[in-house]
Amino acid sequence: MIDNALGTAPTWLRGDMHNHCEDHDLVLAHLEGAGEHLDFIALTNHAQKPIFFEQHHMVERIRAALPGLPVFFGLEWNAPAGTHAGVIFPPGAREAENAYAFARDHDRLGAPGAPDVETALAHLADLPAAERPIIFFNHPAPGQWNPESIDRYLAADPNELIVGLEALHGHQAHAKIAALDPCTYPGAAVGGLADRVYASGQPFSLLLHSDFHVHKQARQPDYPLGAFNHTLVGVAEPTPAAIFAALRQGRTCAAQGHWLELEDFSVDGRSVGATWRGGSGTLRVAFAATEAIAAAELIGSYTAIDPPAVLARLGPRPDGATEWTVEIPAAARGFVRLRIIAQSPDRPAPGPPGPRHFLTSAILLDAGD
Repeated sequence: MIDNALGTAPTWLRGDMHNHCEDHDLVLAHLEGAGEHLDFIALTNHAQKPIFFEQHHMVERIRAALPGLPVFFGLEWNAPAGTHAGVIFPPGAREAENAYAFARDHDRLGAPGAPDVETALAHLADLPAAERPIIFFNHPAPGQWNPESIDRYLAADPNELIVGLEALHGHQAHAKIAALDPCTYPGAAVGGLADRVYASGQPFSLLLHSDFHVHKQARQPDYPLGAFNHTLVGVAEPTPAAIFAALRQGRTCAAQGHWLELEDFSVDGRSVGATWRGGSGTLRVAFAATEAIAAAELIGSYTAIDPPAVLARLGPRPDGATEWTVEIPAAARGFVRLRIIAQSPDRPAPGPPGPRHFLTSAILLDAGD
């Protein structure tokens, strides 16, 4: 698949950008298996905790343990007018300095006073372009992030800081979390938080991360990095700059497990994160699954006034290769994204049974007049 927006067939890198290690002695345990499953990692300790301000030592150890793997310095931000957000800084000499300064001044639980959205984003926008982070909204479960808060952040964002949200929750080995219905979870539900952004014509990355806490595993085991939830980022080259560019352009997928390889999802060659501006309107889907699927669903809207919906559905299907074609209306203005659901509820240990989804971010549709 040649992505006309990227100019080449994307390489899909797997990453985890939301996880925690609060004990220097557990850094190597935190990474166990990560090098086998992941192509990039961000460490994101809670910004209000004293251990966060020692994170540069942990990042150094991770980079030494995984040479050649992009490792980002991040934080979990107690964000004003919301709950948690991921803030990931590009690698550089001032990554820790920039992260610590931001946390001290703008974390809702750690900063003096009452931080506000606009001042916090202005702080980050004032950094040199090569040092500006990306931001995404973490685990937007009911009662956490809401449309009004997300709209406020997007309105205050002057420099493509905000790139997306977590489609589903982390901690998927916990029974309470595994019982959540991913089809109604606000992040990636039909007509949910992400679809509201797509309907405005803006690229937005659907993401999935482990939220692994290595220091809590003795009392509540969870999936480690790369074992289950992960984000796929489509790049032309495996560099930190290319990863950041893809996240800003919405060229991502969100996967639970390693049972499906997406080979094509495009409209006339315009793939995930791109904008289709008219043409034959042939949408192509191709994927290979190692197990049977319950359904593949095309989600979106073809007009600016129709609410997002399931536009087409295929399934069930056996394991192996699947190809699917859908014709897009010539005057379509909206977006399409893909949701594929595994048939079996079986999950790897230590998780309980539960659904498993593979989600793409959207292709925007703007056929013009």
